[in-house]
Parts: sequence; C-alpha cells; structure tokens
Amino acid sequence: MLSRNLIRSLVIVPALGLAACGRDPRASTDTTFEGHESVSIFDREPYVVMPIASPGRVTGSVRLTGDVPADTVVHPTSDTDICGTEFIDTTLVRSGNGLGSVVVWLDDVKSGKPMPYIRRHDIANDGCRLTPRIQAIVAGGTLNVRSLDRVVHRNRFLRAGVSDSVFVTENDEGQVVPVEGVLSEPGLLEVRCDPHPWTRGWIAIFSHPYFTVTKPDGKFELDSVPPGRYRLVTWHERTGASSRDVVVDSGGVAEVRIDLEVRKAP
Repeated sequence: MLSRNLIRSLVIVPALGLAACGRDPRASTDTTFEGHESVSIFDREPYVVMPIASPGRVTGSVRLTGDVPADTVVHPTSDTDICGTEFIDTTLVRSGNGLGSVVVWLDDVKSGKPMPYIRRHDIANDGCRLTPRIQAIVAGGTLNVRSLDRVVHRNRFLRAGVSDSVFVTENDEGQVVPVEGVLSEPGLLEVRCDPHPWTRGWIAIFSHPYFTVTKPDGKFELDSVPPGRYRLVTWHERTGASSRDVVVDSGGVAEVRIDLEVRKAP
C-alpha cells in the first residue's frame, strides 16, 4: 500500500514480456498483478546530493511487442456539449513501435546529482480529459489543478492500491486550484474526475532525480548517474511495471532496449 507505507505491491517482472490479461488499467487503482513477485519500487530511503567524479548515462528505448489492441471509444453520458458524444481514448502514445509516456527510473539510487528545481506542476481538465495524462515529478511542491472547460470538474486524487482519496478539488472554467501536500509522498497517484468517470491521469512521484518519461518514439535518457549497478524500472498504465538490471560504468553509457506487451482491455 501507499501513504505512509508507500507502494509495496507494484509488479516487478522481466522487461521482455509483461501481461495481465483481463484487467482494465483504467478501472482500478489496484497495482498488484497476481502471479508475479511483489517488491517496493518507490524507495523512501533518504537521498543525498553529492559530487560525482565520473558520471555515466543510461539511454535507451521502450518498444511495444505483440498484438496492440485498438484504443477504446468513449461515449460520454454527461456534459456532451463540452465533452462531446464520442472520442477515442488514446492511452498509447507511440511512433512506430516506440512507446511514449512510459515512466522510467532507477529505483535503488541513494546519492548523486541535485534534485530538480521545478516545484510547481500542472494538470488540466481539457475536453473532459486530463493533460498531461502521465507525468513524473519529484516529491514536494505545489500542483496547480486547472480547468479549461465550461463545466464543473471534481478531481479525485488516489494513491495506487488505496481506496481513500488523498485530495479532492473542484473547479470551473478558468479556475486554477493550487494544491499543497498532495505531492508530498513518493508513490503513484491516480487522478479521476467524479462527474466524468472516463477521465484518468497518473502522477509518479519520486524522492530522487533519476527518473524521466519516454518521448513519443519511446526514447529516454538518464544523465549524471553515479557508476554502479541499478534496477531500471518502467511503468505505463497499459503495461504495468517491469524492471531489469543495468550497469553504469565510470564515464560510460549504458544502452538498453525494453520490450513491453500491452495488457488487453476488456
């Protein structure tokens, strides 16, 4: 669970194959996928900023393998003048076989480069959908919840695997609600809109700076990495979590290719 205990049940499986058929990632905040080893991947150990004599890098790409199901067609049942009567719920951002919007990080790094300076983040209701749908940030700071729609949105923030809400915001067109505290704990947040239940967003929160989100072509890079052996973890709402070991040599570049299989929506 998350909150004080954080996540203890996200799946860690080999990167070359991941499937949990019959489960819709948009229908539940449960992040325990049966039949796999469960480990903690959002580490709460203190992170220490320190000089790196000869840092390395991790570069790579995330690709889709196997059959890729079509995106779901959503038919809104409320506020159709704003939300529309039909739209394609695009959960897979990709270019060719490359998969974008995948969160990538080193889960066992304890020291290294300074933390990001950005401590103010945004999420917006736009067309009765959330943008960005997936983002990764460092713990702490403020989340500005915006509405670009002429309708009231009631956004509910939940920690993965926990049924109780962390925070609930309500805003109308043009309103910006600054939320303090919702980003204080490392872990995975799911964002839902109560009046528009098809709405989903995800915020991955880290206690260290070694994380990123893949570009639409699936490419990513983690820079200024202290030499050593790490567990490189990926997460996406349609693939779940996966991991692999990576070795970063002094001044070197560790290149990886990660193949993921999409879980089929019902």
